[in-house]
Formats: sequence, C-alpha cells, structure tokens
Amino acid sequence: MQHINKKRWLTFIFVSLVLLTTSCNAKQTIEVLTFEPSNFQVFFYTNKSNPKLENEYLKAILDLKNNYPSQLDNIELTETTIESLKRRSIAEYPALVIVKDGQTISKLSGQASKTDVLKKLKKTVNGEKNSLSAN
Repeated sequence: MQHINKKRWLTFIFVSLVLLTTSCNAKQTIEVLTFEPSNFQVFFYTNKSNPKLENEYLKAILDLKNNYPSQLDNIELTETTIESLKRRSIAEYPALVIVKDGQTISKLSGQASKTDVLKKLKKTVNGEKNSLSAN
C-alpha cells in the first residue's frame, strides 16, 4: 500500500514539474536581430529551438550584409519575451518581420530556405516595397 502511495506522489511531482515548466514558456527569452535597410525595419526573432532552420535565416542575413555592407552597418542584437511579441502575431520561430512606417508589410516564419529569406530581404534592401506582400 505504501509503495502505491509513493508512485502516486512521484507521479504528482512529475506532472507538476511538467506543468510548471510548460507554463514558464511564456517567459522564454527570444533573441531579436534588428537592422534598418532602405527605411525599413527588419526583425529576426529566434528562440534557439531549431538551430538548423535558424541558420538558414542567419546565412541569408549574412549574405545580404556582404552584398549591401553600407545599408546593413547597424545590426543590433537584443532580447525580449514571448509575451511582448504577442502583438506581432508570430506563431512560430524563427521569424522574419519587415516593417515600414510602423506597419508590418511582410512576414516569414518557420520552415524557409536561405534562398526564400534572401529573396525577401533583397526586395526590402532594394526598396521594392510594391513587390513586398504580407504573408
């Protein structure tokens, strides 16, 4: 009988820990890479949960910087929380958000190739705002 109570108690502790850790995800830190080419603001959000996919975005940003060094000379890295990003409506990470005059004009998140990310970024740097579309 005492052995059964121990199992129940251990199960209770395990479930409590799982619930506690999953409820803390709202406080999870998100890294934000920001730069401003051609009067646009570009935000790259990552929670470091998928390094391979995040590297696709980062390689595209690095290629863009190599192609347009003068327009991307002020890249900043900051941190925020998921709670503060709710207004941006980001459903999955990594995510790329392009803003012009305070309005989100384009988003790319989740599964994307370096080519897709670079294509979207080049349109921004080149100022092709008419060809950018919200996703």
